[in-house]
Amino acid sequence: MEQKSLEVFESMPVPRAVFKNALPAMAAMLMVLVYNLADTFFIGQTHDALQVAAVSLATPVFLIFMAVGTVFGMGGTSVISRALGEGRKDYAKKVCSFCMWGCVIVGVVMAALFLIFMEQILSLIGASSDTWDLAKTYLMIVVCSGPFVMISNCYANVIRTEGESWIYYN
Repeated sequence: MEQKSLEVFESMPVPRAVFKNALPAMAAMLMVLVYNLADTFFIGQTHDALQVAAVSLATPVFLIFMAVGTVFGMGGTSVISRALGEGRKDYAKKVCSFCMWGCVIVGVVMAALFLIFMEQILSLIGASSDTWDLAKTYLMIVVCSGPFVMISNCYANVIRTEGESWIYYN
């Protein structure tokens, strides 16, 4: 984290700094929506309503992984931003590391639990006998990628906290 990245918060007027960091946040949220719509669109091209239903059934599990990643991201960014404001960069790095390893450990445990209780989850989300196998297949993919979704979601927040959100847009 360079000193230049913190200039956004130190030298800009508050409304402009918020706007400069809010646009990438909104773009990231929009990309998640586009990602989910793309899944539905391309599977919809098969003209098989059962496959589209299977993707829709697995979406809540995907959102649970995103939500837990957000918990680590938002909680960590609160502590990181205060530490950076106090000039405690080493502590901010430790919190950032905790967020990373917390996402890895919790993500792997969640994925294991989702795999163990796959049948119950399929019943809970409303999979019918017609969609059961398709939803199970897609849910396995979602669950195996869940820890990566958590890490990505967590670090989208951490990057914004460090004032680096515009690096990828310049």
